[in-house]
Amino acid sequence: MWAYRRGGWLLVAIGVIHCAIGLLLSWGILAAWSEAGWWHSIERPDVMHMDRFAALWFQVAGVSWVLLGWLMQQWLDRVGTVAPPLGWALLLMGLLVAYVLPVSGAWLFIALGLRMAWPPRQPQSPA
Repeated sequence: MWAYRRGGWLLVAIGVIHCAIGLLLSWGILAAWSEAGWWHSIERPDVMHMDRFAALWFQVAGVSWVLLGWLMQQWLDRVGTVAPPLGWALLLMGLLVAYVLPVSGAWLFIALGLRMAWPPRQPQSPA
């Protein structure tokens, strides 16, 4: 039950970890990008810097998960449950990524998705 009630914060943690790993792994890319100047420096008429593109979207994904996790936690705190399809979507995303990239954090999404797909049962009040 704890993991369900704190599911949003768990997703925030996944996003923060994702961003931190992205910064560590792409430090050289970010340094080169900075030297080139940030403005309009991913795509130019003669070149597409896919490494910068990937570094950018890696961070965008992580920040998006932080925001979704925060929103999810606000919902859990106010309503008590989230719609199970959100859990199924996290599970599906995790399964797809784990299939093509088994050594990754996709397993965290599988675990969180499974937990969020089945809200805890509310104790029945005696009638």
